[in-house]
Amino acid sequence: MSTINYNYAANAAANVINRNEKIMDQTMAKLSSGLNIGVGHNEPGKLGTFTRLKAEGTTARAGLGSLNDALSRMKLVESVAMSMSGMLTRMQELAAKAADTNISQPDREALDAEFSGIILEWTRLGTDTNFNGNPVMTGVAQTIYTGSTDISIKMDDFRLESNATGGLLIATGAVGAGAANSAGGASNAMSVTTVAGIAIIPLHTHETLNTAARAVLTAAKLAVMIPHFSGAVGRVGALVSRLEFSADAQAGKAVAYENSASVVGDTDYAVETAKLASTQVISQAATAILAQANARSSTVLTLLK
Repeated sequence: MSTINYNYAANAAANVINRNEKIMDQTMAKLSSGLNIGVGHNEPGKLGTFTRLKAEGTTARAGLGSLNDALSRMKLVESVAMSMSGMLTRMQELAAKAADTNISQPDREALDAEFSGIILEWTRLGTDTNFNGNPVMTGVAQTIYTGSTDISIKMDDFRLESNATGGLLIATGAVGAGAANSAGGASNAMSVTTVAGIAIIPLHTHETLNTAARAVLTAAKLAVMIPHFSGAVGRVGALVSRLEFSADAQAGKAVAYENSASVVGDTDYAVETAKLASTQVISQAATAILAQANARSSTVLTLLK
């Protein structure tokens, strides 16, 4: 029989509606945000894992950017170093020609003019080649941030006048400072200091071919420098290869972290849309039942008539 002091069916339906609305709110929040973890529906044991994985993925991406920057820098060094290697070959050819005592002095001066021009261009490339405002041909040690263990690399000093001081690697293999007039020995650096031209002698550098004897001394230096320089270019290639492998591995790590964070924290749309459809049906049914339960009290009025 219906009662008017307590309507059990109506209250039960109302409770179902309230619980169902909470589930619907959470489901719609997940669907609208794309996250399975958020304000109002944090899951114990998942928020910390999701946050760490997301942070590690972001850090790995930053590390990948640093590696790609470093790789671009090293490829610039490799390109300029290859040009310098061609310069060395041409300088050796000029020195060999100038060492011939049978050529005329004006011809030797012409050879020296080209030789000095190559030295001046080498000097410009060695000091003015920059990446993001920083010199890259001067043997500066670099640290690459990867997000975990950093990568430290040490490059050769590719400047022609540099010599082995301060523990730097010298691309030309020079162990002593350059000296005027091609002097100083075969293992010394070349002096790139310019000397003003006089009369028919054009402007030239301390490392000169303006006499056959000096050309012989310069040729001896070049014979020592060329194999050392080839090794230095090879070391740059090795660094490029290492950084390429590092960048590939770092990209894989970033994807793995991001995928793991997605598995833990992203909304499963198939599950949540099915849950939303279910809660909508339940909500509609509970509302209909609540209306029926509230209508049952009207039977009391028929008894009073």
